Amino acid sequence: MALVDRQNNLFAAEDWKVAYQVYSKIDFKAYDFNTMRSAMVEYVRTNFPESFNDYIESSEFIAIIELLAYLSQSLAFRVDLNARENFLETAERRDSVFKLARMLGYTPRRNIPATGLVKVQSVRTNEPLQDSQGNELQNTNIFWNDVNNADSYEQFLIILNSAMGGKNRFTAPVKEGKIAGIPIEKYEINTTTNAPVTFPFGSIAGGKNRSFEIVNGDFLDNQFIFEKAPDPANRFGMFYRNDSLGFDSDNTGFFLYLKQGVFGFQDFNFTQPIESRSQDITVKNINETDCFLQEINNQGIVLNQWTKIPNTVGQTLNYNSQTLNTRNLYAIENLNNAGITLKFPDGNFGNIPSGIYRAWYRVSDNERYSIKPAEMKNKSITIPYNNQAGESFQLTLTFSLETAINNSLPSETLANIKQNAPQTYYTQNRMISAQDYNVFPLSQSSNIRKLKATNKTHAGHSRFIDINDPTSTFQSVDTFAQDGFLTKEINNLSKTFVVDENNSASDITTNVFPLYLKEPSFNNFAYDEVRRVWKNFVPSKFETKSLNARWKTLPVSTSSATGYMTETFSSGDGSTVVLANNTESTRVFQENNFIKFVNPDDISDYKWVRIVSVANNGLLSSGLSTSTGPFTLSDRINEGFRAEEVIITTRKVFNSTEASRVQDEIIAKRTFGIGYDVTLDEFYVIQNENLNASGLYNVSSARDLSATSKDASWLILCEYIPVDSTSYSYNVTIRGLDYVVQSKNELKFYNIKNTKTVDYTTKAVQDKITFTTLNHKPGTVEEFVWEDSGSDGIADAWQGSQTGAFHDPIGVLTQIPLKTRDVKWFDINVKWKSNFGLMRNDGITDDHTPANIFVKNRFVNNANVTLATHFDDGNVSTSNVRIANNDGRVSKIPFNFSVNFDNTTFGFNIFDNNGNITYKHLNADSNAVEVFHGNASIFTYGVDGTTANASANGIITLSNANATAQTGTLTYTRLDTNNYLYATDISGARSADRILVEYKLDKSQLEEDIVWEIVDSFSYNDGYTDPRKVKVVPMDTDNDLVPDRPLQFNEFAEDTDFIIYEFYKDFDGYTYDRPVSGVFVDYRNETSISQDGTNLSPGSYTDNTPWTTIDFILVDTLAIAETLNNINGYYKNIKVYVKELDKVYKLSASSTEVNNVKLIDATDEFVVRKGRGATQNTALVDQQPCMIRWSHTAPNDIRIDPSISNIVEMLVLTDNYYDEILQYINVPGTAFPLPPTNFELENEFEKLDDFKGASDSIVFRSAKFKRLFGTDAVDSCQAKFRVVKLDGSTLSDNELKTKIISAFNEYFNVDNWSYGETFYFTELSSFVHQRLGSNIGSIVIIPKNTSGKFGDLFQIKAQPDELFISTAKVSDIEIVSKISSQTLRVDR
Repeated sequence: MALVDRQNNLFAAEDWKVAYQVYSKIDFKAYDFNTMRSAMVEYVRTNFPESFNDYIESSEFIAIIELLAYLSQSLAFRVDLNARENFLETAERRDSVFKLARMLGYTPRRNIPATGLVKVQSVRTNEPLQDSQGNELQNTNIFWNDVNNADSYEQFLIILNSAMGGKNRFTAPVKEGKIAGIPIEKYEINTTTNAPVTFPFGSIAGGKNRSFEIVNGDFLDNQFIFEKAPDPANRFGMFYRNDSLGFDSDNTGFFLYLKQGVFGFQDFNFTQPIESRSQDITVKNINETDCFLQEINNQGIVLNQWTKIPNTVGQTLNYNSQTLNTRNLYAIENLNNAGITLKFPDGNFGNIPSGIYRAWYRVSDNERYSIKPAEMKNKSITIPYNNQAGESFQLTLTFSLETAINNSLPSETLANIKQNAPQTYYTQNRMISAQDYNVFPLSQSSNIRKLKATNKTHAGHSRFIDINDPTSTFQSVDTFAQDGFLTKEINNLSKTFVVDENNSASDITTNVFPLYLKEPSFNNFAYDEVRRVWKNFVPSKFETKSLNARWKTLPVSTSSATGYMTETFSSGDGSTVVLANNTESTRVFQENNFIKFVNPDDISDYKWVRIVSVANNGLLSSGLSTSTGPFTLSDRINEGFRAEEVIITTRKVFNSTEASRVQDEIIAKRTFGIGYDVTLDEFYVIQNENLNASGLYNVSSARDLSATSKDASWLILCEYIPVDSTSYSYNVTIRGLDYVVQSKNELKFYNIKNTKTVDYTTKAVQDKITFTTLNHKPGTVEEFVWEDSGSDGIADAWQGSQTGAFHDPIGVLTQIPLKTRDVKWFDINVKWKSNFGLMRNDGITDDHTPANIFVKNRFVNNANVTLATHFDDGNVSTSNVRIANNDGRVSKIPFNFSVNFDNTTFGFNIFDNNGNITYKHLNADSNAVEVFHGNASIFTYGVDGTTANASANGIITLSNANATAQTGTLTYTRLDTNNYLYATDISGARSADRILVEYKLDKSQLEEDIVWEIVDSFSYNDGYTDPRKVKVVPMDTDNDLVPDRPLQFNEFAEDTDFIIYEFYKDFDGYTYDRPVSGVFVDYRNETSISQDGTNLSPGSYTDNTPWTTIDFILVDTLAIAETLNNINGYYKNIKVYVKELDKVYKLSASSTEVNNVKLIDATDEFVVRKGRGATQNTALVDQQPCMIRWSHTAPNDIRIDPSISNIVEMLVLTDNYYDEILQYINVPGTAFPLPPTNFELENEFEKLDDFKGASDSIVFRSAKFKRLFGTDAVDSCQAKFRVVKLDGSTLSDNELKTKIISAFNEYFNVDNWSYGETFYFTELSSFVHQRLGSNIGSIVIIPKNTSGKFGDLFQIKAQPDELFISTAKVSDIEIVSKISSQTLRVDR
């Protein structure tokens, strides 16, 4: 120990302790010049205080220290740079990144060339050939599917068969299979031995002239198309595809395989075998896919094809998946961008090359671009071939691109290499886990911008059971639920069109308005609401029984779909004439209208058919006795059937007169509306001064010209909006109605297919929903009409509309039968439907005398009067219809009943200018229909209104009359006399009293399924799609925009059916609605409710229900509902539905007086919709489910291996597609790009199948974009922005708008978003403020949809496969002075 200490003392310079002590005093944090200088000065001061003390700046010693500091900084910087290059994350030099990636077994990818199929348009040969007709084909261009050459198909094949040398003539392909579900066959041209291996041509692509080549193609069945290795001895391959959609289809015909680039080769003579040989090819931009190596002889004949080791982790020359098949192996490494290096084995795991070798490679453009079909038209190549006789000729093929090509890719960037190399190393060159599937594909392609992989089925699925995809993404499924609901709701559409130098008024009427008229929701509105309103307004135009129009078959047979019609009403003497459809009464028999034909001997036997076509206005012409007749129907109708009812179909185009009137309004820059008169089949213009723009659809003031804004009959509303001096726009509102199907809990509609596709039977199929025959019919209504049972012209019996049987009344004993004897009084509702013979008073310019009113002779519309039902206790009621138990009849009707009316009850004002009413009715004394007139006293004025007889009082009395308000009470009296309405007006249509018996619970099942087509998912105003709902329309099997059964909603739901929905907030924070359930009590037929503090009961009879058990009360009027207000604390939280307002109220206690219970509006909590579904009233013993079947058709371009357990869906956003999206946003006039198809993605990423798990199947879907704000977004997502500009801003308004749009685009950059995220406007506005904070004070978002409201678009949720983009333009930004209630209005 002493020795050590001594030596340490004597040789201190070598002592590690001293060295450590010295180093401990050095500042190792010193790095740059200043810190180095300070550290050295401080070191000298500390360690040599006596040897040196001159620290002034001019000192020579300080100069030396500074020089050392400079050198130290340089050395430290370079050491740091070199150290950074040793780590992949920090390396910057391309060479370093490549070497570090190779250490991880990762080879960076070179560029990928554009590849695709082009369709052969024409062929030409210099060989002397003839077709079967002897036509010479030599040097003649023969076009595929040439409409001007009936023999083109034969001639086309004759030329190709000769070029194939007779070895694989058409229909005898070299191989066949399917690619993307389309059958494909390979044929080979018998090329000469000196023919080139590729055939070059030039074309513009992506705005540049580029070199392309037609290459020798081949395919793997159900996988992909590829290029065969080059060999002059190979015959040249081409393809025939047929998608069964006709020769004109883009996917039917002969196709060639193209690649972008120039094919070249280099030969190498390896005279000596050298282990692990490498050979550089210093040619820039050699692509990733097209490298081939061949061993050849001196004449260039291929002796062996060498196999390339895949460019993946774990695949090396010494360890790879190819060794068992061949030892002729090589690998390729990149030389940065300068070329490639060929690597060969060492002789142990592969053969050492020796001899002459030819390396083929294709040089392709190192960039991403798209090839549009318009850029590659009518290109041609010439192929030398030998015919069957061995003679040499030339075949010229002219071809064009049919679908865009978007699969070119640049070489992998350094950033991508750094990201992908370690991730790929982690996956160990396989995809097993979820992370593998989300990471590994990024290393195999530089064309993936975003990726999300999802396992669609469970692992361990039995191989003995068919694969089942529960999400129905890839498998067609039928799914059932028994909690279905079907509703209809008004949903107007909002559109915009611009008039400028590129879009004239004529262009708008010709191209834009027909699209509006074809909207599914508009079609629904036309068949439902328009028909209902017009039928109430002019019932005679829809009920054609009085025309006595009979069907006559041609050719003559018992039934036919072709023929003509006859009628007897126009002849004047009752004789039969052929019906012409060009009169006011018969023009309803037009093409696409529906007719109800009834067997006149059994009116329960009927059929609805559509008029397919009409010739010669329905009239016969000479020589038609054996022809098909002028009418063609959609189904066969028996000879002699009578047309009794029609359904009008709205035209989809304007005629020239209508178009001219619309154009006049547009040119004049006026706001206007467009209505449609179904009785005249005519569109008409409603000028602004007559237009009621906010009213519900109503035709009572149609074509009113009083300039008092009364006309609400518009179907399309066009509101003028000025833009600038050269253009202006219109905000368009289109009336619409949506049919919605919902499952409350059991079913969610994911991946709905709302466009038709062709299935394996070549038929067009689409997702549909079926209401099966397991469902009950709606509350059935039987109608009994007061009719003439004889031929004396006087009605005397009630005729059932379903059976045609007559029932003779005896006083108030109607003798009207019920369905069964089991029907009780509470099972039915009874209504009296009539216009009571009341006459219209409009259009009379003279005095409103009975005679002048009779000259006009027009009835008002029918009204439905509900008569309360009750048990027959033997008495006759003045208000109730009596039903006896087990009698099976409507026992008694009241002696009289009253009708409280207003100006809407009958559709017209029934008061004349003197406050009197006029009606027609049978005078029992004279046995003639006479005119009755008066007010407090009403008596007859004879058959023509000219002879007053005050002693003959009318059967109708008037009380509480207010002619100004057009209100009062009519009382229909003396019903026991059996004197009911049976009269005609000037139209010839007969009006008669009708009794409607409505069965509340019809337990009979539907006679046939009711099938709906799904047309769209259901989205709320914030754009979120509710998976429990879908929009549907009636089936249209022939795609002619005319539904097969336009009234099928009414086959399932009555007008009186409704569903109450409640709003609720789900776990995701969104507010949805769902059908309520609970205990309902129905007092809608009551005029009062009995209350005793414990029970509630109908006012007309006793049926007590404890109020504590009630959830919902249904009443007729708000006045009745208000009788439930109390100060005793009764009825808290009970909901009350008020029929007259069609809304729900809630009985709620006051916040200060807990027992003060009042009715409050509950619109924010509940909504009522017309429709029907599963029973909502839990108090009913018989709970009726609603059975629905969703038939989902999966895409036909997805292949699923039936033996696998996991379906892995890869949702991919490619860079190419995103580039096209950006071009769409930034380049005006660019069409919105279609996403790549599943086939295109599958073909591009086909190599991923080599790395998936054995039990997995990969399917691809392209990402979708949810467009926001712009006119191209869906209606519910269109918006405008109002911005308050700060006073101190130096930006002009246009500059500010442009910067806001730029901020929007930056915010919605796809790198900032993931699939299925939620957009919050507060976040966007914060970002805009951050970018433009000194220029704007506020920014708000306002929906463009006129039915929307401020706040609707504050939150928008994307679908799981959607990303957001903003398509807002500067025209969507408005500069305002301040934010106020006016600037927040949607309609400004």
